[in-house]
Amino acid sequence: MQLKYKIIKFNTDEFGIKTESIKNEMPFELLIWDVNDIKISQLKLLIELYPEDKDVILQEAQHYLDNQLAPKHIQNLISRLSDVARKKFYAYKPFRKRSMSRFIAEHINNQWEVNNIDLLESIGFTQRADHPLDLRQLIRKFPPMALATRHSPILKALIKNFVAIISECEPQKKPTKIEVTCHQMSLLIDGSTPSVCNSPEGLHQDGSDYIVSALVIDKYNIEGGISQLYCAEKKGFIKSHTLEPGEGLFHIDKNSTIWHQVTPITLREPSIKIGYRNILGFDFNYIA
Repeated sequence: MQLKYKIIKFNTDEFGIKTESIKNEMPFELLIWDVNDIKISQLKLLIELYPEDKDVILQEAQHYLDNQLAPKHIQNLISRLSDVARKKFYAYKPFRKRSMSRFIAEHINNQWEVNNIDLLESIGFTQRADHPLDLRQLIRKFPPMALATRHSPILKALIKNFVAIISECEPQKKPTKIEVTCHQMSLLIDGSTPSVCNSPEGLHQDGSDYIVSALVIDKYNIEGGISQLYCAEKKGFIKSHTLEPGEGLFHIDKNSTIWHQVTPITLREPSIKIGYRNILGFDFNYIA
C-alpha cells in the first residue's frame, strides 16, 4: 500500500481476499436497474433547455424522482419540448444496476467489530452537492443488498481492513465508531450506446470522511473506466489509474483537497455488444 495525501491504492490480495471469493459471496447478476439515472438525466436536460426555469425545476425535482406522474411545472415544460428534444428526453435508459447496505464498525477490546444496520425495502441515499445544480443532493432510493450478501463474512472482512486503514490515517482522531455504507454496482454497456459512465456528474466529492471510490471486482469487454484523483491544492490530477479486478482506491474525501471521477467505458470489441464493470464502493463517516 502507498500512503500519500491519505490516498491508498490497494489490492484485496493484501487482505488475503481473492476476487473470486468476493464474486461467489456477492453476485452481481441479480442486481436491479437504477432507474433514478433516467429521471436525473431528464431533469438535467430540462435545466439545459430551460435555464430560466431552473429554480422551479429544482423545487419539483424530488417530487419528480419519487413519483410516476410529473409535477405541474415540470409536466408543462415537458409538453413544450420540440420533437427532437422530446425524442431525446424519452430515449434515456438505465445504465447501471445497484444495491446498497449500511453497517456500524465499532472498535471494542482492541479489535473492530462490524454489524449490519437493519434496512427497509428501499434505502434513501443522498450526497452533498458540490454546486447548486448538483442533483446528487436529491434523495435516491436503492434496494438493499441481498440478505446473503450483506451478511457476507468477506464483505465484513473488507470493512474491517478499511476502518483499520482509517485508524492508521487518523492517529490523532482515533475513531472508535464508524458508519459504513457499501454500494454494489454494475455498470453495463451494449451496442445501443457509445459509452456510459459511473460518475456522470464529473469531478466531485461524495461528502463522507473517507471513501473507497471503487474496488473493481470484475470487468468484461470494456475500454476506459480510468479512476482519476484531482488535488485542488496542486490544481491538477495526481493519480490516474485503470483499476484491474481486486484493485481499489481508498482516500480522504470531505473537507479535503481531493476530488475524484472515473472516465466513461466503451466496448472493447463492439461485435460482442455487451460489456460491464462491477465494483464495490464504500462511504465511511465518523460517529465517535
